[in-house]
Parts: sequence; C-alpha cells; structure tokens
Amino acid sequence: MADALTRDGIKYMIARLLENANEAVEESKENKDDAYCAGRKVAYYEMLDILKTELDIRDQDLKEFGLDIDLENKIA
Repeated sequence: MADALTRDGIKYMIARLLENANEAVEESKENKDDAYCAGRKVAYYEMLDILKTELDIRDQDLKEFGLDIDLENKIA
C-alpha cells in the first residue's frame, strides 16, 4: 500500500518544482533561441500555476507552500 501524501510531502514537491523552474529560467536566459528551453520554462510555470490555483481555491496558505510569489514575473 502506498504511503499517504502528507502536507510536508506536498511542500517538498513544490519546493523541487520551484527549484527546477528557477533553473529552467536561467537556462532559457542563456539560450534565448532554444525552443526546448523556452518550452521547459513554460511547462514549469503551468504546473506551478495549477498547484497555486488549486491550493488557493482550497483556502490554503500559499506562503506555507512557497507559492506566495508572482509566477508570471518570476517564471513566465
């Protein structure tokens, strides 16, 4: 049987996504003409935006999950 997903587990996964998104942003800046890099950055933005929206709908504290940021200006 699979372990239950905990609040700390969700925070950890979001932190990893944010870290990878920041790496994708930097890679995209270095490789402005690379469609793969641009697409990777957008993919992280989309994943984090969905998570942020779903947590917000459920009245969760976005700061607790590290999503109290302006994703559009930080990643997009």
